[in-house]
Amino acid sequence: KIMFFMNLYTFLWSLLFIIPGIIKSYEYMFIPYLLAENPNIDMDEVFPKTKSMTDGQKWDMFVLDLSFIGWYFLGSLVIIGQVFVAPYHQATKTQLYLTLKN
Repeated sequence: KIMFFMNLYTFLWSLLFIIPGIIKSYEYMFIPYLLAENPNIDMDEVFPKTKSMTDGQKWDMFVLDLSFIGWYFLGSLVIIGQVFVAPYHQATKTQLYLTLKN
């Protein structure tokens, strides 16, 4: 239910041009991690918690994602390269979550 609302909110924000949707997607990025750690968390708790975690960090998160463009390009040149780049990117996001959680 929470993931559905996360996707719905991101879609609705994207209707206000594209930039607000991108900003909200970074704001809601850690919702799956929060749900994985605490599956019984309420929707009224998870959205403010992820907002407080990403407050002031969205630009840095965007730059972090931009830094992976070169890796994805190199991975696309070698067909099997994507198999190694995607887990590395996900592990980086997980480490960012653990850092911002504290």
